[in-house]
Amino acid sequence: MDIPSAEMTKYAANAMLATKISFMNDVANLCEIMGADVNMVRKGIGSDTRIGTKFIYPGVGYGGSCFPKDVKALIKTAKEQGYDMRILNSVEDVNEAQKEVLFNKVKTHFKGDLKGKKFALWGLSFKPKTDDMREAPSLVINRKIIKSRRFCCSIRSCCNARSSKNFRRHY
Repeated sequence: MDIPSAEMTKYAANAMLATKISFMNDVANLCEIMGADVNMVRKGIGSDTRIGTKFIYPGVGYGGSCFPKDVKALIKTAKEQGYDMRILNSVEDVNEAQKEVLFNKVKTHFKGDLKGKKFALWGLSFKPKTDDMREAPSLVINRKIIKSRRFCCSIRSCCNARSSKNFRRHY
């Protein structure tokens, strides 16, 4: 494989996985509105061997050192070539919006009155079994908590000392 094709393959693979994540988050949001069970939908579409079961779990968005960087790089490269990566632009938009969903659900649950409430965040890294905080959705959620200044925020990490240090570095 030549170098440009190898680079494109790496970016395209990560962008495809990011696309699956954003698509499933969009489906989950629609399921909630319609009263459908997203886990049943996920299992149903995952049983199709063309789709598979990996990267179709809804959550608070993707993060990490690769997906955000590679999606942005592919969009930028396309733009430099005069091409618009419309799907990847939407993937980024969905991912950024998804990072707000959990906080908005909390606000709705408490009818907007978050004063005096204490919250603990677990699962701070961008994926399980790592202490990597790069582009972690938890950082966005925590910033929103801190920014609201209407309530006390308690942050605890169930992870190791390195992950606690990584989290504190952002604040």
